[in-house]
Amino acid sequence: MPGCYAVFHKQLGDLVLLEPALSRLRDHHGAPVRLMTRNGHADLVRLMPGVEVVRGIALTPSSSLYCFDPLNKSALRSLTAPVAHRHLIPPERAELQWYHRFLFPSPSNPELGDSYVAEFFWNHTPVPCKHGFRPPVLSPPPSDWAPQGFLPQNFVLVNPTAGWRKKMWTIEGWTSLLHSIGKQNFVLTNAGSAWQADHCRAISESTGASIQSTSMKQFLWLCANARMVMTVDGAASHLAAAFGVPCFTLFGPTSIANWHRPAPDHAAYQAPPDSDGVRRLRKVPPEPVVEALSEFLSRLPGSSPG
Repeated sequence: MPGCYAVFHKQLGDLVLLEPALSRLRDHHGAPVRLMTRNGHADLVRLMPGVEVVRGIALTPSSSLYCFDPLNKSALRSLTAPVAHRHLIPPERAELQWYHRFLFPSPSNPELGDSYVAEFFWNHTPVPCKHGFRPPVLSPPPSDWAPQGFLPQNFVLVNPTAGWRKKMWTIEGWTSLLHSIGKQNFVLTNAGSAWQADHCRAISESTGASIQSTSMKQFLWLCANARMVMTVDGAASHLAAAFGVPCFTLFGPTSIANWHRPAPDHAAYQAPPDSDGVRRLRKVPPEPVVEALSEFLSRLPGSSPG
């Protein structure tokens, strides 16, 4: 029977970076790649040709299953799937638990190191491939996923929050950054938590940017149809790159090598380390970020705001 199973229960942005590996599985085993993942990720998976979400218990027999994370839920769903061969591709040896060696007879134990996550998963997916790595690519969202009501034309999407507070930059920093590129149709989005909404509201009050409360479909559409995306490290950055939208990303403590792949239309700025070695974005003043953004825009002919 054509197709295979893949298992992955991490965050939305992480799933975007798994797309090249899923396409490699599809090319080798044939469609569909039956993906066991979070139910909330189904709309994203719809933009990956040949991949479909499996809800609940897997029932269709298949030759192979590939698990890309060490989470308990992923291990359980791997155990109950009707497959002949199971493969585990975790990014760190330290993440392995004692039970993994019983579920996966030959677990792959590579180390992520400084590898770009998408390329790491692609490199360690144990099936033949006729071509080299290519970055994540997503199909455009349908037009009916667009937010309802007023939406500025030719907008710049600004996503200044993330699930981790330590990834965030200051309100003053964002205000200066947006003012530095002149009057634009800025649209702010956030994940919906109260503290994230407060952060966006303060930026809106200082800059005049509009705020969009979005569903998953609407968020995907905004990332795909923005003139440019400005964001902290997170899903919006990975989505913009996969949709081919210019993006400028701010990094705090997370590894820029793991989560960013430089490209002419995809740039990043990382906070310098403090005396203790920790990179804290909240301590970065506006000036170096404004300079980095200006340099990025100067290399983006025909796409830069202003």
